[in-house]
Amino acid sequence: KSVKTKFYKNYYHITETDDNILSIFNLESPRSIILYLLQHEPSTHQDIAKNIELSSSTVSWHMKRLLELNVVESEYSGKYTLYHLTSRENVLENLRKCKSTTWNSMINNMVDVFSAFEQK
Repeated sequence: KSVKTKFYKNYYHITETDDNILSIFNLESPRSIILYLLQHEPSTHQDIAKNIELSSSTVSWHMKRLLELNVVESEYSGKYTLYHLTSRENVLENLRKCKSTTWNSMINNMVDVFSAFEQK
């Protein structure tokens, strides 16, 4: 996979699962669901909706997408569906990558701001 940053093109190896997880971290609601599941798995749909303060329909929409992306798995327990992460270790590793990327992006933005002031 490659990503163009300003004038440079960076290439790196990434699996489809990693790419899915990293794309999820860019969106607030699915990121909140993933972070909740990291701390409280397995969880029911109702637990997730109540604790991250999203409507039931919003949680349903995001859970369907997370299931399709194979980031979350579901299992039935009586009348409830329990959700858990497919690979906790993979999610944690990608969370570290995301944190690093976010920090680097913030630094790059600060450098751009300081450079703009310096040129004036």
